[in-house]
Amino acid sequence: MGLRTAVSTSAGLAFAAVEYIAAAGLVAYVAGDSAWIAILTAGLLALLAWGYYGELNGMFPTAAAIRLYMSRAMDDRVALTITFSYMTTIVLVVAADAFIVGSAISHVLGESSWTAGIWVAGLLGVAMLSNLRGIRVAGNVQDIAAYAVLITSTAVAIIALVRSGTALRTPFNPLQGHSPAGFAEAVALGVFLYSAFEWVTTSAEEVRRPSHIHRGMAIAVLLLFVACTAITTAMSHLLTHAQLATSYPQLFIGERAAGAVGLWVMGAVTMLTAVNTFNGGFVTASRFIYATAREGSLPSALARLNDKAVPWMPVVALATASFLVAIAVEATRGWQVLVATGAVLESTIYAVAAYCVLRLRSRDPDRARPFRIRAAPVAAWIGIVVFGLLAVVASLTVGNKLDPLPLAIVLMVAGASAWYVMKILPKVRAKEASRQASRARRRPQRPVPDGAD
Repeated sequence: MGLRTAVSTSAGLAFAAVEYIAAAGLVAYVAGDSAWIAILTAGLLALLAWGYYGELNGMFPTAAAIRLYMSRAMDDRVALTITFSYMTTIVLVVAADAFIVGSAISHVLGESSWTAGIWVAGLLGVAMLSNLRGIRVAGNVQDIAAYAVLITSTAVAIIALVRSGTALRTPFNPLQGHSPAGFAEAVALGVFLYSAFEWVTTSAEEVRRPSHIHRGMAIAVLLLFVACTAITTAMSHLLTHAQLATSYPQLFIGERAAGAVGLWVMGAVTMLTAVNTFNGGFVTASRFIYATAREGSLPSALARLNDKAVPWMPVVALATASFLVAIAVEATRGWQVLVATGAVLESTIYAVAAYCVLRLRSRDPDRARPFRIRAAPVAAWIGIVVFGLLAVVASLTVGNKLDPLPLAIVLMVAGASAWYVMKILPKVRAKEASRQASRARRRPQRPVPDGAD
């Protein structure tokens, strides 16, 4: 992977079809067309997170980096529980994206809603097969999809705004008629707009230069700010409440920009977000699962590679899990809950990364740090407090209503992860140790030459 693909992977994982839903939801918490202020605030916080991950990934440039720095900063069982909970973010984002993409395609084609499942299965299959053919194929697919989505979404939003012919409404006063708590929720959703940009760190073993990772993340944050600001401003300025509440508000932006042609263009872009997100998600998450299995914290079967050096079982497992969750979302229409849950998980893991930076600066001060965040103690404490508060806010609201369901889902995921770490993992490690010992006993020993000690 070169810098171009590092950028496309980082930005592409964040800019999923669920991005449009999060942007539409953000509009309700601020006045007029001032949502860009919340997005800018969230972008500055994302740059804080970029600093944390840049330093930590530089210290541990491996697919299992999150495991290494967390295990050195805290109790390993706690680290594993957080790690496995965090892994669900990719599945949630891919699943929510799959549902939104399927619904959008069915709407554009005028088909029944049940056909969304067929489109979801097909697109997941394409992403899975491209991943199984190796990182070069997956990287090329990622470049085409990610840049096409970002450029086209931004252009369509700007065209729609220009064609509206009316001035923006209160673009600089987000609190007019709204509360500070509402703005905090807007920032929490804004953080979700950038969420998963850091997952490119799991590709650290497959980049040409280690510096591509932190540089790629920084460029991705900038690209995401531009695209999200354009699409969110267009939504707040042009769409009705009913249109904002659908699972495909981006299609209406396309219509406002260029009528039926714009509708079809945004339908195609939405389909590309699927390839973009599914492909990037499988590239990064499968490498993380592989690295975790390689160290013995997951079954060893998940560390097997195919002839293209791809961990094929994690790729297939991720595709299957994402499809099943997407079908559940289709049945419950609970995409807004997934958006809020994703915001909770991302804000939490950013707070954890800040804690790890702070802890390792005192525990391991002599380790080489190719990238160092400036004023680390201050930056870390800001992240711990701010991201922690945003996680609490996001866990108790869905849309613009009080709802503890995201908190319940996060606690359930964390509980399942803790159960695996405490009950199942010791058995997995014991089985692996037994297998290694058996292999060592079967290995023929070399004869000792005459006269040797």
